[in-house]
Amino acid sequence: MQLVRIGTAAVSVKVGDFAWNAGRLRAAIEAAREQGVHLLVTPELAISGYSLEDRVSWTDITRHSWATLVELAEHCHDIAVVIGLPVRVGPLIYNAAALLARGKVQGLVLKRHLPMYSIFYEGRNYTAWTGGTTTINGVPAGDLIFDLPFGMVSAEICEDLWSPNSPARERVRAGAEIICNPSASPFIPGKNEERKRLIHQAASGLKSVYAYANLLGCDNSRLIFDGGGLVADPEGIIAEGRILSKHSWSVSSGVVDLDNLARIRSENTTWREGNTFDEDNGRIKVIPVEMPFTPAPVSAYADQLPDNFYVPTLTERRADRNPYLDDLFDALVLGLRDYFEKVGVFERFIIALSGGRDSALCLLMAVEAAKALEEGRKADDYAKRINTVYLPNSKFSSSGTENAARDLATELGVPFQVVSIDDESRVAMEKQVELLGDPTAIHHLAKQNLQARVRGNMILNWANSAGGLVLVTSNLSEMGVGYSTTGGDNQGGYSPIANVPKTLVSELLDYISKRDGIKSLQDVLAMPPSAELAPDQQDETDLMPYPVLDDLLYLYARRRMSLADCWRVLCARHEAYDAEDLRSWARDFAVRFSANQWKRDQHPVALKVMDLDLDPKTGFRFPVTQSIQYELDELGSAE
Repeated sequence: MQLVRIGTAAVSVKVGDFAWNAGRLRAAIEAAREQGVHLLVTPELAISGYSLEDRVSWTDITRHSWATLVELAEHCHDIAVVIGLPVRVGPLIYNAAALLARGKVQGLVLKRHLPMYSIFYEGRNYTAWTGGTTTINGVPAGDLIFDLPFGMVSAEICEDLWSPNSPARERVRAGAEIICNPSASPFIPGKNEERKRLIHQAASGLKSVYAYANLLGCDNSRLIFDGGGLVADPEGIIAEGRILSKHSWSVSSGVVDLDNLARIRSENTTWREGNTFDEDNGRIKVIPVEMPFTPAPVSAYADQLPDNFYVPTLTERRADRNPYLDDLFDALVLGLRDYFEKVGVFERFIIALSGGRDSALCLLMAVEAAKALEEGRKADDYAKRINTVYLPNSKFSSSGTENAARDLATELGVPFQVVSIDDESRVAMEKQVELLGDPTAIHHLAKQNLQARVRGNMILNWANSAGGLVLVTSNLSEMGVGYSTTGGDNQGGYSPIANVPKTLVSELLDYISKRDGIKSLQDVLAMPPSAELAPDQQDETDLMPYPVLDDLLYLYARRRMSLADCWRVLCARHEAYDAEDLRSWARDFAVRFSANQWKRDQHPVALKVMDLDLDPKTGFRFPVTQSIQYELDELGSAE
């Protein structure tokens, strides 16, 4: 048996903080060494951070990245480590995976496929590697295979795996046995299961070992990387790291038998027909690397084998848990915690509790994020990191929402205040009359927005003195149709649920209430959503039923359906509503959605967790001025 222990590291890094990132990478390398790992794979661009955006154009980024890589290589004499960084050749910048061994950089594999869809814009800054080999900073680079004492190792980087023209195929044909994949793959609920299927398929199709390492946490501001890490061979997943860990790094590892891999290849006639080794094709270079190697112990390999080779081991499942909602909430918490810590200037979270659903979810997230600060070492002091306030206007605020807000804060053990906005609203209204010269000229929406702006101003001023991170509580549904107040409730330091639709906010609250036994959340859910800015106001009366609105958001903004087709799907999905009501709601949605791109342009930094992403900076480029009249006409005549 040729037993090799392969490890993957999930590491939380910070853009441009080379000392911070190197410290965590060194810790992961040392932990892997203690586990007896022969080959460790770390995430894509782990030295510099993935979300560099245009910052990578500064030459000091690649210069510091290389210096950090050389320093890390000194810690890699008896272990081989794959690590990601940006490298520069004249005006060209490449996304690279370096192999470190024997105390130096042995070579660089360069990324071939650069994503330019959804939130990805790698082609703006990086150059795709077109094939062959070259030299960068005095070491070989391009399409490389490393001949290590335990086996032939190559790599591909993140998107390369997802491409139908994966470069791993030609590297396997040239002799590679182990394919490493440093990745920065953002979180979407359920995506890790898709990765597992894809990685096992790659290992099975290539008849190779495949080792995948993913970035962890929020390295800049928006994207959440769920970490994890997977090692697979043609027969299945060998090692799997935990996703969404609150720790700054983690290492998971498993033992593979390369002799078994050779047997699988030799027995599979179909694989042999398509994989005649071609080491001298001129495109791929083999780099010999001499280093110490002692095979992994047989006991470690035996421990991984199933108890019964003929009866699969079933993973325990609990009927009362929903992994999708668990992962979604954990991802939101991880992103919020990382943003708070990595910005490094905040002392506490500040939430304006309304007694409604959105602020309740933000408070739940803040509580868990506060408990996770410093990797949970001061979890018992979480309440010192949170302040909440209820800001009533006696004309419209109800005792029900005040009690719901107070009860939730009390049950979660965090400070709670009530501060009236009556006087400030009255003065602001008087000034509006003074400006307009006629009290009847004040628009009814202006009367509502005025209150939100008073609240926003008070919260921001409070945060200035308290060192607070103000959480904006707008959700995806409201942001999509502009149901928020510029200068009011959409102003703050961070918008953690701006990518979560209202129906999912409600589902999360109900689930967490039952999962964690938080009784006060049921009082929040019992009240119909309301901004309480006008008498007897209800959000679904102002807009439409939230299930209809959220369907329209997805069908129109994600599926890119015409309004007429959106209406036809709504009629099939929502038979309880009259078809003409659905047509009217579709029209109202389209007008609001089109007219409020300017407002989405001004929204604070927000976490991305869903496939549908309306953030104009990275997710959804939509014209501010345009006409959709032809779509409205088609909707009006649709049958």
